[in-house]
Amino acid sequence: MKKQSFLLGTVLLALASFLSKVIGAIYRIPLTNILGAEGLGLYQLIFPLYSTILVFCSTGVPNAIAKIIATGTEQDGKKAIKLSLLFFTGVSLVFALLLVLLSKYIAILQGNAQVAVVYIGIAPAIIFVGVLSVLRGFFQGKQNVVPTSISMIVEQVFKLILGLFFAQLLIPKGIMYGALGAVLGVSASEFIALIVITIEYIFFNKKQKFLPYNNSDITIKNILSTALPITFSSMIMPITILVDSFLIVNLLKSINFSVNEATNLYGILTGVVNSLINLPVVLSLSVATMVIPIVSKLYKNNNQLQVAQKSSSAFQLALLIAIPCFFVFCVYPDLIINFLFKNGLKVGEIDEFYVASTLLRIGSISIIFIALVQIATTILQSINKAKIPIYTMIGSCLLKIALTIILVLIPNINIYGAIISSVVCYGVCALANMFILKKYIKVRVSIRYDIFLPILASVMMITAMQTVRFALRQGIMLVPFMLIVGGVVYCLVYGVLSYGEKYDIHTIFKYALKLKRNKE
Repeated sequence: MKKQSFLLGTVLLALASFLSKVIGAIYRIPLTNILGAEGLGLYQLIFPLYSTILVFCSTGVPNAIAKIIATGTEQDGKKAIKLSLLFFTGVSLVFALLLVLLSKYIAILQGNAQVAVVYIGIAPAIIFVGVLSVLRGFFQGKQNVVPTSISMIVEQVFKLILGLFFAQLLIPKGIMYGALGAVLGVSASEFIALIVITIEYIFFNKKQKFLPYNNSDITIKNILSTALPITFSSMIMPITILVDSFLIVNLLKSINFSVNEATNLYGILTGVVNSLINLPVVLSLSVATMVIPIVSKLYKNNNQLQVAQKSSSAFQLALLIAIPCFFVFCVYPDLIINFLFKNGLKVGEIDEFYVASTLLRIGSISIIFIALVQIATTILQSINKAKIPIYTMIGSCLLKIALTIILVLIPNINIYGAIISSVVCYGVCALANMFILKKYIKVRVSIRYDIFLPILASVMMITAMQTVRFALRQGIMLVPFMLIVGGVVYCLVYGVLSYGEKYDIHTIFKYALKLKRNKE
């Protein structure tokens, strides 16, 4: 199986990840219509703890395996896979069992006891994802993103189909059971994705002649030594979000919001707004995923020039994606929210449309910060500086928790304090990681090429979108047509500007002097 180039692999994984997120975003529209904001809040309350457990059981695993496979021998790779499957399946099983046993107490601490049964429904997914992550790490190390991409899309498609089916089936019994149906769809989709990638892994092994690994020095300690720093670094933000899930509902209740209102606001923040913000972020995450095996190998071979070039390319790609997405979400949050969640949100004691639009506008800037954090973190991990992003993220997240408590408790700010604290957290972390990274790698982020050009192209994009809005005014196709036209204009303008920069006034002046001298 041939390795894919950095750009091709990034594009393939980005497309698959983006398609998966699009399906996930589409999934939340009918799910919000079925469950309402309160039901979505119940659904979202379980995910911070679920995500934290998944990070511990799976996030560092694919990166560690990918690094071993990229830098080690075939024997090392084979032994790493076997040990990881045994160890992390056991760890996932233990966590799934603990989640079931402690679900009632966790739900009470979060401020809504109804969530307990929803935790039980999501527990099997932990086991499936633990195994799934090991196999994805194998293919990541081989720099072949096709199996991972296929399993991701299959996972999201079946989550969409089965989640909505079970939610609609159980909602007549109550909102809690509707949320339970949605998470049963998640567990079932992870199981199906695991079957798909297992088949791909078996098929791949039939084509390969692996050597015996008796002489391999790889142990579970070696794997953990690589995986744990990445895991701890990746766990910090999920833990912070988990703390939010315990804080926000209770803080809102303390400033005279009812349980239902507090759950509604939490559902809007995490289920509507954060899911939209994470949609473009997944594209930059695809860039980060492809960076690890490539930069790790170049760094091991002491190829500092290539490490700097690949790292700079990763930042350039991430900013190229993040900047226009920030502009769209910042300028048109009301249009996007109304288009996607028209039938799921309502205007009552809380104007859910206004709340969602305002949260999205405030949070849009975090798209850029998150992209920078992702790239800088993965590069630091790839050059054996994995502890650094742990420290910067811990500091940033402690700041976020403090700001959340202070701001949410101010009645006039309430839920908006949570999104403001997130923006500050990612901004501080991005600046810290970038500053530290430059001490180790001569990474180059050009203000002129990597920031100014995407901003200029984004301004032209918004101008084109505003023209479409003025021409069509309203209609079901207004938002899709605006996004299509805006995307095309952005790509064309950026392409022309980036090409034109090669022939800027300095270059023209230089060649004019050269021609003059030749004539003389």
